[in-house]
Amino acid sequence: MGTAPLSKQQERLLASYLAGENVDDALLDECKRSPKVLKELSDLIANQRMLNGELDPLNDKILFAKEVIARLDKSNQRASLGETLQVELPDKVRFKARYERRFTRVASIALFLCIVVLFSINNSQHHLATVTKLAATSHLSDSLGLGSKIGKGDVFLNKGYSELTLSNGVILVLEAPVSLRLRSSEQVIVNSGKIVAKVPPEAIGFRIDTPSAEIIDLGTEFGVAVAENGESQVHVLDGEIKARANELNSFKVLKKDEALSFDKHSNTLEMPSQPKRFMRVLPGHSAEKPNFLHWSFDDIAKNKQFNSSGKGFDGEQYPAVDRSQKDDSIKLSIGKFGQAVDFNGNGNWLETSFPGIGNDHPRTVSFWVKVPRDFSINNAYGILSWGVQQDYASWQISPNPETSNGELGRLRIGTYNAQVVGSTDLRDDRWHHVAVVMYGGETADISTHVLLYVDGELEKTENKSIAKINTLLDHPKSKPLSLGRNIGFHPEAEHETQNYFKGSVDELFIFEAALSQKQIRTLMQNNRL
Repeated sequence: MGTAPLSKQQERLLASYLAGENVDDALLDECKRSPKVLKELSDLIANQRMLNGELDPLNDKILFAKEVIARLDKSNQRASLGETLQVELPDKVRFKARYERRFTRVASIALFLCIVVLFSINNSQHHLATVTKLAATSHLSDSLGLGSKIGKGDVFLNKGYSELTLSNGVILVLEAPVSLRLRSSEQVIVNSGKIVAKVPPEAIGFRIDTPSAEIIDLGTEFGVAVAENGESQVHVLDGEIKARANELNSFKVLKKDEALSFDKHSNTLEMPSQPKRFMRVLPGHSAEKPNFLHWSFDDIAKNKQFNSSGKGFDGEQYPAVDRSQKDDSIKLSIGKFGQAVDFNGNGNWLETSFPGIGNDHPRTVSFWVKVPRDFSINNAYGILSWGVQQDYASWQISPNPETSNGELGRLRIGTYNAQVVGSTDLRDDRWHHVAVVMYGGETADISTHVLLYVDGELEKTENKSIAKINTLLDHPKSKPLSLGRNIGFHPEAEHETQNYFKGSVDELFIFEAALSQKQIRTLMQNNRL
């Protein structure tokens, strides 16, 4: 059986100690009662001394612990732990004055503590963090890839996203461009950029410093944004933290949905938390052989349909049938690979019987699109869609027609009343490869679980909606995959003008998996994985 976790009271006590508060007596009493607390405290001492350069990686640590134990064996006097640790060793292996003032006063506990410290030292790892996920980037500083180990020092991310897992279980999600320094598994310095920290209970007291703030975790998830001029913000996404401008200021406790900004002059400003500013989770590994469908649009059958290919879903294929009004049949033109379909924005569209990918299951939609220069917001919605027009229950890709959601003509994925909009203007009458990736899970949110790509490059997104993704396929009004018509189309709504898409589409792929950037680029270049 595993060791029971620390209680909330014990965690808070250690966190208060980390913050420099006078809790010596209470901490001593807790160490007497609980070896778990003593073990946590010993780890803290070892890491802090290593951080300050007071100990060499192994030899000096072992020497230090052995000499302390030997000194304690010769003395039964009651003395402070700080006094006891003043053995005759080189300066680099002495505790600083603050440890002498803050540690316990019982020599027997000191002996046990040193033994535990020695055990921790012998079992410590040489690295502080592991690269556990990457999105839209292939390396960090020094070409570190997935699975690479990172030691103490600087980390730079110039492009995309990366997830680091520290040796104490803390997960850091980095959003480029970001610059930070790993001081220890308990402390990170963020010089610029955005980072999200998810701190497990056993790592309470984890600290992030910025040029203008000190932030200490109290068991939580929080985001930190640092501007180039050193001003910073902290946003509590879950749980609580405490933060201050510097050691001359008192700490302020912040809880979920609260945020605090810090300027260069140690001034602070309270504000609501803005979770939509941060990427909180990255996709896992893509499925090696996912279900997928592919419509090439190279040939149209006599029955006015385009057949699909690929692995299919449950072995089934789904042709796209021309449902155009009157004589506005789908026309073909020269595509990126072979032929492409042209939508006139005035009543022609395609429909399949493929229900789509539902709920919060992972998915990737990839295709080539050509949007005309004379783009009109009345001919934007509905490059493709499925689901039902109900809050967060649809899945529709378009060039953005709503200035309230972002700049016009940028790639947009909408779930009805929640959307993400990219940054590349598609309105140039040229072919662009686009891909929308959603990686699933019970907490799948359109603000944090969706990545947009244009021409193989990750799109910058801002002002993302916060909404749980729940694409409905079995609702009485759910619609299967269609191309060229707005999912909100209603024949009886004569006043509605945003009904049909105008532009060209080629090589549509739908995968039941979250593809990586490398896979998307392969698809873009070779028209196959």
